[in-house]
Amino acid sequence: MQMSHLPLIYILQNPYQPTRYEGIVYLLKNFEQETTKCRENGGECKRDADAVRKYLGLRSTTDPLFQIEKVFLKVKYMDIDPDNLDAFFEATEDYNTAMNMSNSMAFISQFGEYNPGGGKDEVLKYLNEAEIQVKLAEKALKTIINCIEPPTAAPSE
Repeated sequence: MQMSHLPLIYILQNPYQPTRYEGIVYLLKNFEQETTKCRENGGECKRDADAVRKYLGLRSTTDPLFQIEKVFLKVKYMDIDPDNLDAFFEATEDYNTAMNMSNSMAFISQFGEYNPGGGKDEVLKYLNEAEIQVKLAEKALKTIINCIEPPTAAPSE
């Protein structure tokens, strides 16, 4: 029995859950703002990669992209265009790789200031690498969405 691919599109594009695909786009457009935490009343500001992990669903079971890779595995039960399967599987691999790398870089950046030879430059180095990986994850997620969206009907003449 074939399953519709609409639930996966809903999961990825639900407008009521802006931390899904649109959330990743938002994070990239506002990366510095989202990854900077300032103390109240004009206190010191520090870069913090926790937002990267949150937007990618790596912080909590309530994050909308939490374990999205398990949802990708269910594609074998979906009615997806066979011409899109290779692109879909390649994009899911790319997404999983980028997600894992961004998670690692974000996590490492949180301790960059405290490691021997570390400092704010080390935090920024790993945070910048996390941003590159988030860009790759966004690109892969966009491809996944394009692969599973139902084809639009050609305009009738």
